[in-house]
Amino acid sequence: ELYSPGGLPNTLEPESLPYRQMARNETLTSLLARCPIPADVDWIETTRTTFMDRRGEGVPIILARSEALSGRLPEYRVIDQSELLLTIYAAGEVAETE
Repeated sequence: ELYSPGGLPNTLEPESLPYRQMARNETLTSLLARCPIPADVDWIETTRTTFMDRRGEGVPIILARSEALSGRLPEYRVIDQSELLLTIYAAGEVAETE
């Protein structure tokens, strides 16, 4: 579980997160948009050159990759209009390859 302080801005609801673009933390977004992905890290499957490209792809990536690993969609919930909670479920067992 990941907790992020602060509620969702304006009329944004957890169900609409995959479809709407809005940075909740401009400072963090700006920093990650300038942070390069090392070329020798082969476990990161992306065409991006930085950790964040600021185009609203984060939530869809989290949903797709988490579901692929665990078989369950992660859940976003707002707690008391003051905190966002993201629950990502554990990955299933990895099959051994020969």
